[in-house]
Amino acid sequence: MRINHLLAGALVIASVAMALSAQAQNVRQKTNGMEEIVLDNILARTSIRAYQDRPVEQDKIEKLLRAGMAAPSAVDKRPWHFIVVTDRQVLQGLSQANPNAGMAAKAPLAIVVCGDKTKALTRVPDYWVQDVSAATENILLAAQAMGLGAVWTGTYPVADRCEKVAATLSLPEHIVPFCTIVVGYPERNQMPKNKWDESNISYNTYGGTRPEVAVEPVAGTFHEFTVTEDFLLNPFNYFSQLGGLLVCAGDREQSNAMTIGWGALGTLWGHNTNTVTVYVAEKRFTHDFMEKCDYFTIMTFKDKNVLRYMGTKSGRDGDKAAALGLHVAYTENGTPYYEEAECVIECKTMYSQAFDPSHFRDDVPREFYDGFGAGYHSFYIGKVVKAMKK
Repeated sequence: MRINHLLAGALVIASVAMALSAQAQNVRQKTNGMEEIVLDNILARTSIRAYQDRPVEQDKIEKLLRAGMAAPSAVDKRPWHFIVVTDRQVLQGLSQANPNAGMAAKAPLAIVVCGDKTKALTRVPDYWVQDVSAATENILLAAQAMGLGAVWTGTYPVADRCEKVAATLSLPEHIVPFCTIVVGYPERNQMPKNKWDESNISYNTYGGTRPEVAVEPVAGTFHEFTVTEDFLLNPFNYFSQLGGLLVCAGDREQSNAMTIGWGALGTLWGHNTNTVTVYVAEKRFTHDFMEKCDYFTIMTFKDKNVLRYMGTKSGRDGDKAAALGLHVAYTENGTPYYEEAECVIECKTMYSQAFDPSHFRDDVPREFYDGFGAGYHSFYIGKVVKAMKK
């Protein structure tokens, strides 16, 4: 009888362990998928100041507020208060009280984020500023995720603005208006700025450079997939999300890769011709390989060190892949890629051409190349011949 009880207990423990293992696996899978979604949302956020004549639904307003209240705060004091403004006259008043919030006059919604001094940490009273700043950013990111546009307009610590906003909203003395988030459905799409700037980063001490660390191989096996069926990412920000992608070209004797943030995915010259377009400046070392080789690969990486290093070092100065500890592999066509990549798309170049400045029809490219030291870009349209992911 005792043995039967022990066996039954062991079976229960085994069942629980299997359930927990399956649950952990599901969590890992969801986490891996969420990473790209969350980071993509952060990088895609931009300030929107013009809105459609369309109200923001109440359920979305509540989600924005829930996101704000999910922010961290010192000693969990949560010293915030949110004033939701949808009344046209009050919105007009906010636009006059704060010169930065002029767009509120034509917006359907504003959320005035305030600090509640009665809830603030007493021993360090100014911590409420950090707490409500975190709440404000959460609201901005939630707006982006729901297809809304928003802009952070500052009020505190400008005394005159604080007084006028407080008067407009009839705020008691202990409630301090920190900022006004103006929200609505964007009138038009607006591309985010690339704000990445390594000069703003130091390691270990001010001015310290990043230590060179070998990249550990990523566990997992590549499996081929069909781009028309299994590629579910947004093609408009695929090249810019997560800090960029790598483009690599060469052969078994020599190859080089570089980080890129420009590109296009789609079809061309027939609905079954799936294409990738990449752009490489004429003075880049990789440009030589793109010119002489028929194939190239684009790759995604989870390890941001790879993208940063490949984007700041030149292959003329040494083997960048070897410096990072990357392992070079080759497709059946002899096209190089790295075993540490998460996704690899191999392309056969169908067309290439350098930009001709006489054909620029807008000031955007003219201004970009004014003083750009790497020369004009060449673009390469490649037919997708193979796609693999971990």
